Amino acid sequence: MLGASAWLGSLLCVLIVGTSRSELHGDRSTRVKALVNAFSPTALVSASIVAATGTVSAWLRLGSVSALWSSMYGRVLLLKLGVLVGVVATGAFNWLRVQPALGTDVATVRLRRSASIELAIGCAVLVVTAILVATPTPFDVAN
Repeated sequence: MLGASAWLGSLLCVLIVGTSRSELHGDRSTRVKALVNAFSPTALVSASIVAATGTVSAWLRLGSVSALWSSMYGRVLLLKLGVLVGVVATGAFNWLRVQPALGTDVATVRLRRSASIELAIGCAVLVVTAILVATPTPFDVAN
């Protein structure tokens, strides 16, 4: 939870503060670039934490690889992983394509759009996670 909240919560702050349409003093595009460059290490560490803890959690709850498709918990987990791939792909796009181009107003608009998509998909991951935690694990069903 810490990794996901740091990743998505920080991204929300970057989106609200860094790409707001309000006119501020100074060069807005340069400030956005600096803000995103400061946020990127947090996002990378947070995503790594999510991947590591998610893998361990899945292993502990499933017990076997076949439980991924043979149990309701496993199928919901696969759905979550599918949606999570969208978040990771959007984050990778932001990191590899959008971030290097920052420093212009066009890139700031592009960042606003792609970060909004990343957050929307992240919210979908949270919805699927809420379903997942309410779904009995294969161990619960066996007992």
